[in-house]
Amino acid sequence: MANPVISKVKALQTYSSETATYAGVATKSFALVAIVIISALVTWVMGYAIPMTAIVTSIMGFIAALTISFRPTWAGFLSPLYAILEGMFLAAVSALFAKMYHGIVINAVMITFGIAISAALIYARGYVKVNEGFMRAVFIATLGIAITYLIEFILSFFGIRIPQIHQGGTIGIVFSLVVIGVATLNLFVDYENINQSVRQGLPKEYEWFCAFSLLVTLIWLYIEVLNLLRKLKEE
Repeated sequence: MANPVISKVKALQTYSSETATYAGVATKSFALVAIVIISALVTWVMGYAIPMTAIVTSIMGFIAALTISFRPTWAGFLSPLYAILEGMFLAAVSALFAKMYHGIVINAVMITFGIAISAALIYARGYVKVNEGFMRAVFIATLGIAITYLIEFILSFFGIRIPQIHQGGTIGIVFSLVVIGVATLNLFVDYENINQSVRQGLPKEYEWFCAFSLLVTLIWLYIEVLNLLRKLKEE
């Protein structure tokens, strides 16, 4: 499946003398992750890791992410802002979990990075071929999860919940494992998009969009791992 964003950005190649590199994407990815960590630590230490912070930053972060998705060339100055907002959001969410379960946050962080590094090594070794069929399947699975969450969000306004997928127990744990699996598959898609960006000689500015896309997946993966660990502790 051809990436429509890559096609869109490739049209800008004539306006840039430099092209994207693996080193450039890696540097920007590490920078964004560092911003998230620093933002989260500052938010936690300053005492702003509260539910209201999570609500406000999640909305602002969603708007920033949506803007970057439609305007990839804006990723250079919006991605750091998105990272700051997500750092604040993760601090608020993590603080809530940390109060209920000791050690859950550090475990979630280690598992998330463990999965990301393992996926990168597996992709680099060529054990997983990310072709059109793979991308289509991952897109459909991701869309299915998004629709499930959206339906539940709408039903919540009518006092209807789907407790099975959020509580401990077989159904809840299996659901979390499936979502984590799909998030991991999205990492392979991110790595392939990075590879395509470099091989096709996209403008250097696109490195920021690649780093942003990878960060979005990592944040999603962390939240889902956090949820899985919570469910396991409720068993």
